[in-house]
Amino acid sequence: MFGFDFISKFFGYALGYLFEITGNYGTAVILFTLIVCVLSFPLSVKKYCASSPNLRFEAKKEALKKQCGKDIRRFEHEQEELAKKEGVNPLAGCMNLSMIFTFIIFGGVYSTIQRPLSNVLHLSEDAVSEATGMLNDDQRKQKGTDQLDIVRSFDELRPKLTMFSEEELNDISKLSSGFNFLGINLLNTPKSSNFSEMLWIFPFLSLIFSVIGTYVIQKNMGTTPDEQVGFAKYAIYLPSLLQVWFAYRVFAAVGIYLIANSFFNIFQSMILEHFFSPFKKIAKQEQALFDKISS
Repeated sequence: MFGFDFISKFFGYALGYLFEITGNYGTAVILFTLIVCVLSFPLSVKKYCASSPNLRFEAKKEALKKQCGKDIRRFEHEQEELAKKEGVNPLAGCMNLSMIFTFIIFGGVYSTIQRPLSNVLHLSEDAVSEATGMLNDDQRKQKGTDQLDIVRSFDELRPKLTMFSEEELNDISKLSSGFNFLGINLLNTPKSSNFSEMLWIFPFLSLIFSVIGTYVIQKNMGTTPDEQVGFAKYAIYLPSLLQVWFAYRVFAAVGIYLIANSFFNIFQSMILEHFFSPFKKIAKQEQALFDKISS
């Protein structure tokens, strides 16, 4: 997927190791997501602390609007001067390291889950290609998911998979049974399943945790959706809707990653707000300055 082969192979070793420990692919994905969140925490701290100048800039920019009134040229000039004074780059929010890192991680995880025979079990590409070529139209569910289709239909296909050794066949069998998570088959998608299969719970939980996470982040940054006006009040939830749409269409094994990532991000945001809040940092700096003047 999008050239993530190298990353997905690296992630595959990690997921394969966690699968060996837990015996369940869903649990392995959750643990993997937690480890990624922990490893990326320093980057989140850096990004969160860097928001302090931006917050001051936004507050002072609102004051400038009132001072300049309808004088747009004056406002634009004053805004540029303010940005220089506060050390704020107006383009910094367009694309930052955190966004790039998140995209890379998701692409790698998606590719890893989509190609488990190559990335998790590290089977021969030639053998895997020969095996996927044996799939019929009924066994092939979606374009690009041939390896998952092999795992899903393994019991039916096993007698024909002579390109794999007996040990490799046993590994595939173990992997196939490991995609059962709390009675739910992670090799199916909510889009193609019945209500009784309970796969609808993945996009539902994805929506809940994503919306809560968005609200918590906005609140920690000093604003809430209720304080927004017009379209901006709802625009911040567009990524959540996109995530739900994705969770509805992809395999439940990917949906687990989306849910776990949103869930852990909520706790990460709470930790950041408690220990690294830019508002608290500013308050401490102002209090220290006040104490120095007073003394």
